[in-house]
Amino acid sequence: MSRTRTQTSLVGALAFALSCSSFAQYPNSAPRPTRHRYRVPQNRVAQMVRENPSCQIIMLGTVSCARPVAGDYGQVEIDGNGNAFVNGRPPAPPTYPIPSTPPPLGVAPAQKAQADQIWQRASDLLDRNRPRDSMPLLYRCALMGDRRCEATLSIRYQDGDGVKSDDHAAAYWFGLAAAQNHRASQYALAGMYQEGEGGLPKDEPKATELLIKSANQGFDKAQYAIAFQYEVGEGVPRDRPRAIRLFRASGDGIWIANVLADPRTPSRFQDGMAFAKYLAGLRNSEEAAAWRRAMAAISTGSGRCTNIECMAHSAEAVRIQQIPNHR
Repeated sequence: MSRTRTQTSLVGALAFALSCSSFAQYPNSAPRPTRHRYRVPQNRVAQMVRENPSCQIIMLGTVSCARPVAGDYGQVEIDGNGNAFVNGRPPAPPTYPIPSTPPPLGVAPAQKAQADQIWQRASDLLDRNRPRDSMPLLYRCALMGDRRCEATLSIRYQDGDGVKSDDHAAAYWFGLAAAQNHRASQYALAGMYQEGEGGLPKDEPKATELLIKSANQGFDKAQYAIAFQYEVGEGVPRDRPRAIRLFRASGDGIWIANVLADPRTPSRFQDGMAFAKYLAGLRNSEEAAAWRRAMAAISTGSGRCTNIECMAHSAEAVRIQQIPNHR
């Protein structure tokens, strides 16, 4: 499960306040020229390449050309997956319609071995970065009621990876996987209910219910998200001890758990934004202190950094000092 998402007004605000995103800017570049790929009889390949300088052999019996080839070499134009053009046009992509009758909630025992084999083949294709080729297998397996395939199919639709993006289809398949207690799907579906995506109504209680179910199964992202809600009382009663436990369990929230356990932390925050501002202020203060320690070590020549954070800041400070005309 690579890329599930949940976005709430609270968690979104916290993410904005607590993170510093860097955006890479890429110069405008010219579009890549369209190339034409042909399947050619082996005994005609050499002639075709010799008489069409824009063509080159890319594999046995396959030729790629910068311009359309007008001569007759027995060639057949194909798409990137090796499918022949129809009436001069690429073949229509396959479709994977939402079934009129929902799949079963779970694979029938007699089909378990077959579903496992299909899932393994689809996983292998995804590992080799072939999401489009994995789609027929994922769809077939999902129709059998396999929650792994349903969840992965949802991600493909959500990300538009291997198939056209479709939040309605993503919500449908996430819903089926979540109904089988697939914890990552419960988390992802919660985000869709929070935002009203995929044709789902905005439903905060339903989203909270799904987050709790996912967190109770140990899904770290759900633990992190619901911990915020317990701290500020959004959709659940305020419960700082539970928030601390969940932040620690998530792994990524250990620092926040330590902040909440600190007796100097206010006993109550008005709302999620107040909590986010408090955490952001602490981080900014810690960052500034780390820079001061690093610069002091450099200026005195001691270089005595006692932790990785100081070492990282020292290295960056040295790099900046070496930039010409830096002041």
